[in-house]
Amino acid sequence: MGDVIEGPPILPPELVAEILCKLPVKSLLRFTSVCKTWLSMIRNDHHFAIKHYLVRTTSSSHVLDDVDYMFDSTRTASHYKPCLYSFTAAKTFRYLYRFECVPDMTINVSNSRHGVICFSLMLTSQALLCNPSIQEAVLLPPSPNKGHPVLGFDHISNDYKVVTINWKNICTINVYSVRQGYWRNLHVSGSLQCVSELNGCGVSNANGRMCNWLFSKKLESTRTKATGWLSFDMVEEVLKELPMPECRIHKIHEHNHLSSSRWQGCISCLPHTWDIKSKFVDVWVLKGGGTINRSEDWMWKKVFAVKFPGHDPMWPSNFWLNDKELFVNIGGIDNEEVFHYNLNSQQLRRTGRKGSIGGWKKGYAGSLVSIKHLMSPKHGEGEGKGKQQNVGEDEDSKPDDNGGFIFRVVGRRGVRWFHSFKSI
Repeated sequence: MGDVIEGPPILPPELVAEILCKLPVKSLLRFTSVCKTWLSMIRNDHHFAIKHYLVRTTSSSHVLDDVDYMFDSTRTASHYKPCLYSFTAAKTFRYLYRFECVPDMTINVSNSRHGVICFSLMLTSQALLCNPSIQEAVLLPPSPNKGHPVLGFDHISNDYKVVTINWKNICTINVYSVRQGYWRNLHVSGSLQCVSELNGCGVSNANGRMCNWLFSKKLESTRTKATGWLSFDMVEEVLKELPMPECRIHKIHEHNHLSSSRWQGCISCLPHTWDIKSKFVDVWVLKGGGTINRSEDWMWKKVFAVKFPGHDPMWPSNFWLNDKELFVNIGGIDNEEVFHYNLNSQQLRRTGRKGSIGGWKKGYAGSLVSIKHLMSPKHGEGEGKGKQQNVGEDEDSKPDDNGGFIFRVVGRRGVRWFHSFKSI
């Protein structure tokens, strides 16, 4: 008998999944043609998609391995269009593409979670969830209170939720569940009715479970306003006011909430001082027992005191996803520049980008997460067709005559892909 020729060893499915989790999104999308098993795992398995995202964004000591995108907004005519930039190993920014709607309307980036970007359509008060890595876009129904949307994640029910808060007349809070497919109105306690306004957009923390806002609160005793902290738990669906960190060194501070996957909350405290030789910013994190109902167990802890001696006025933008890197604006109104600061090495480097990054949003990493696979059949997204267009502009990427609009991604060489939506 001749020698038996053995084939290549067959790896256990668990080991295959562990190996694939370490690969970039682009590589995995190409590997869907290997076999049906890989296709199902890469495109249809939500647990694998979450695991892949967390491995790629938390296991590396340097964010540049995968989490290398930042948002900016460019103004064209009377509308803002968010743009995605790659932050390269040379500490510079490289333009990738922009997001826009046709006919023109202003769209803002609210935040992102697990590679899914939450856009706010200003004209219709709607949230649009988009994963550009898999060319997916989903339009949610208008929020009842027309507040600014923030995307979070309920890890208990494996559900993505969008929360909106509005304080124009009376405080209202609404939550949209992707799995349930509709908006719900939540009760707001009387102690929160004294909130006068939210300061900017909310951010998501603790891997999407907590959504946090800074707000202004009226003080009846002095008739002045004080900064406060609001936190919404996506699991318990409870909104609470939590105490601010005790920044006692200086009397006047400028606070900015930061995006962070690890902590329940993260905030920067910049003291107002004219001594440019001692410019610094304190970074505080909020630590708790995991439930917002036991807010008395939560406490702020100062984890960094970043010093910038000898520089002009500065202020921080936000953390990257791995909580190790920070963007900073340094300079006056006419000579402002973006710097990059590594919290571990304490190195400050120029990026070559002039101007403010006050409008920049959170760091972003690509993922395989599909909102459509989790979506309730009750969701009436009113979506037409989606199409990929690599070069130039196609006639199909024009708005139709039924009052709808086109959401599209435009690169250097034209429309990359788009989805059409009907008006709701």
